[in-house]
Amino acid sequence: MGKHSKLKFVRELRRVTDDFMIRQSLPKWRPHLVSGVSIIACIGFVLSLNHSKGIAFMFLLLNLGLDWLDGLVARKYHLVSEEGYMVDVAADRLSEGILFVMFMMPWFYLFALNNIMTILSFKEKKHIILPLRQAFLIYFFFRFIV
Repeated sequence: MGKHSKLKFVRELRRVTDDFMIRQSLPKWRPHLVSGVSIIACIGFVLSLNHSKGIAFMFLLLNLGLDWLDGLVARKYHLVSEEGYMVDVAADRLSEGILFVMFMMPWFYLFALNNIMTILSFKEKKHIILPLRQAFLIYFFFRFIV
């Protein structure tokens, strides 16, 4: 993952949070399994959406938390690799596809744009994507929870 650069403020934010969190006791899980569970959380979001917006919101939070945790565990236990980066990015795009298929305008179109940007990320070795799930979390909270 070291070959993929991020924006300066993202690197600085990651450095500050990682310095603190890596000193904490973290489970020694395989990061790609955590990514898989985050995809299952997206499926839980879709399945619970018509029954309870609050539970759906919790699944969305779980998805984002697990996405953060997989990278943190990989960095703490020195499990960072190019293949792991690709699995993480693929899991992120799959999660977005599952989340946004029900919210066509504009989310699914932004998801399509993010897929194009992901391909460019691999080519340019720069992590250039839109933080769609984070933006969607804020949208969903104010649209359906508040």
